[in-house]
Amino acid sequence: LKELIVMGFTGRPTSYLETVLQNSGFFPDISLGDYQRMYGVPADFMQEKVEHLLRLAMLDVNDNLQEQQTTWQEEGYSTLAEVPAELIGDKSRLLVQYQRAVFALATAMAFRQFATVTRREVGEHQAAQSLETEQMYRAESDRAVRRLRGISTNITAEII
Repeated sequence: LKELIVMGFTGRPTSYLETVLQNSGFFPDISLGDYQRMYGVPADFMQEKVEHLLRLAMLDVNDNLQEQQTTWQEEGYSTLAEVPAELIGDKSRLLVQYQRAVFALATAMAFRQFATVTRREVGEHQAAQSLETEQMYRAESDRAVRRLRGISTNITAEII
């Protein structure tokens, strides 16, 4: 287990995991440390839990992008990084959106688990807040997936 130790604003050390989860080959690998830094995941969250949530999120996002991936591959691109896109700093807009989709979905799943683990009398209010926060992160992930598919609206309809 490799960790990068950094002192936080509280004076307590903050550990960032250096583990990278290998993805499908088309979509980029995901760094646990990037997830911790960008989404404020506490360093005391068990590594196995963080890895599990990120893997589940990667699977869901990859599944949601299957048709778009096929289109890109038919156009001759073997990875998402090869697909032409606007650069934000030095990163492809598509790579940024993919990472956003995965990180937000993993965070939504983390809030769901937290709400079910801490539910007690005092936790009822926290559980309601966790559900709202989970829904917010799921919506963020959905927006990122829509952007990756080239859909600019925030409205989704399903036929039931």
